[in-house]
Amino acid sequence: MSIRILHNTSWGAWLRFLLVVCLLAAKAFLFDRIVALDIYVSPALPFFKWAAAVLLALTVMWTSKRWPVFALLGLTDLWIIAQIIYYRVNHLFITWHLLTLTGNMEGFWSSIIPYCDASLLLFPLLTCVATVCYWWEAAPFRWWETLIAFLIGTTLSVTGSYLRWHYHKPCLNGAPFTWEWVNPCRIPQAFFVGVSENERKAAHYIHHRSILAYPLFMVTDFIQSYAERTKPAELTDEEKAVLSTLINTQTPPTPVKGHLVILLLESFESWLLDAQDAFGNPICPALNAYIHSHPVLYVKDVRSQIQYGMSGDGQLIINTGLYPTLEGIACIDYDYCTYPNIAHLFPYSAIVNPCRNVWNQRTMTRAYGYQDLIEPNTDYRFAWSDSTMIDRLIETIAATSVPSCVMGISINGHLPFDSSPDREVVLPDSVPSVLRSYMQTAHFTDRHIGRFLAWADTAQTMRNSTIAITGDHRIFTCHMSDEVREYGLRADLPFGTDEAGCPLIIVSSHLDSLRVMEQAEQIDIFPTLLDFIGQKSYFWKGFGRDLREENPSYSIGTYPLRRSLSDKLIRTNYFKQ
Repeated sequence: MSIRILHNTSWGAWLRFLLVVCLLAAKAFLFDRIVALDIYVSPALPFFKWAAAVLLALTVMWTSKRWPVFALLGLTDLWIIAQIIYYRVNHLFITWHLLTLTGNMEGFWSSIIPYCDASLLLFPLLTCVATVCYWWEAAPFRWWETLIAFLIGTTLSVTGSYLRWHYHKPCLNGAPFTWEWVNPCRIPQAFFVGVSENERKAAHYIHHRSILAYPLFMVTDFIQSYAERTKPAELTDEEKAVLSTLINTQTPPTPVKGHLVILLLESFESWLLDAQDAFGNPICPALNAYIHSHPVLYVKDVRSQIQYGMSGDGQLIINTGLYPTLEGIACIDYDYCTYPNIAHLFPYSAIVNPCRNVWNQRTMTRAYGYQDLIEPNTDYRFAWSDSTMIDRLIETIAATSVPSCVMGISINGHLPFDSSPDREVVLPDSVPSVLRSYMQTAHFTDRHIGRFLAWADTAQTMRNSTIAITGDHRIFTCHMSDEVREYGLRADLPFGTDEAGCPLIIVSSHLDSLRVMEQAEQIDIFPTLLDFIGQKSYFWKGFGRDLREENPSYSIGTYPLRRSLSDKLIRTNYFKQ
């Protein structure tokens, strides 16, 4: 009798409310632990977790039914698991505009399997706890009880905001505690100082919204982001000064001589060129042999600077010398823009794309100055292997009688690395299965790159040509899985400490000796290629540095300034002028 009275009074509603709040908060803390976000912990963190849990739990307190509670807990499971997988893949979090890009995953769903492990089951297990414990139907909250719960969440949020500001105060150059710190939809501008892009995006969720709070404010974020994207962008005096050093409208481009071939290898990381199989043989023998037998510019580690666009961003950086946009994806959101590019300098240009309908390739091929797009006639994502791509690349170049710019894009290096792995590569049993498949696939890709390089060495049409080989982005991070991270640390591989990059190999008749550089940035590839094809007078120098210079260094402003300026140039379609 007493239990029935409890269930039919507001006490039952409060017990239900507290149970939901505790389960949601537990999921938020578990999320941080799984993605290893201890680096972002501050005294404000627990307050935001509890505040988000309180406010989210209020959304199901309007009814006495069970199903809204289970729906809420189930949806948070899906949301958190999706965020963990995306974070492991990209070291970034999903935002509202990424929800429109699920079409790019068609045919690639199996690529997320390597990022799934038993830890993801902990979230539905917490929901099962609610299913067992939460068996009664209780009266819904009355209006004044809802107000009390809302005030509790608001108090926690404001308290957390103040503690967050106080915690970072020594690094904020005297920035006062303002509404910006309380607003859950915006990160304070003062917090940008000295914080990297990835850290800002992680902080956006963990410090300022938390993984639970973000869905509550997604609509507001969409409205504010849309307003910012559509309003005219004004350049500051400092940005105008930097831009004046990058634009050269006085000297027209000179005629190009020879071909330019860009091989953009999917997920090809730099450590592969040092990796060996169980017998001490290199995983990539063709590239290793070529580097040591030809005069090339070899950069061992190119820091990838992609954002949400992944391979699409990689193409943007290399083809235009621009950074990805700060919000959104340039090849999706700004495909109507005019971009500076290398391809239009050649009488003929083409992209050999083995995978149709990914990253808006048909539209961006034209936007990047290419005339033709050569791709399979089927939408099956793995219709062309890297072997077929190299065949089409050779056919395209051999058929042209004028200097041409041709970009070949590989596909076999895409997760889950099972389309064309070379099973002849024997690796130690200690190598995790996903790394084993990755290295076997890299061996397959290397063999066909070697076939192309051997053809280029003897083909008359390739005289006075330049070949650039690089990866579009990295793939392994220390956040991928415990197995991969621990192996990377044991084997002293760069992704174990989250420092992996991509290699850059440039072959040209303009080189007379091997030159090896330890590090560079992805943005440096564009101005370096302009130099190799004799176009240093091109009107746009790009935000990078020419790696052919003896002591290349940046002299065009700080990294945040360059990123902000690049973002405005794209959003305002500046180059259409």
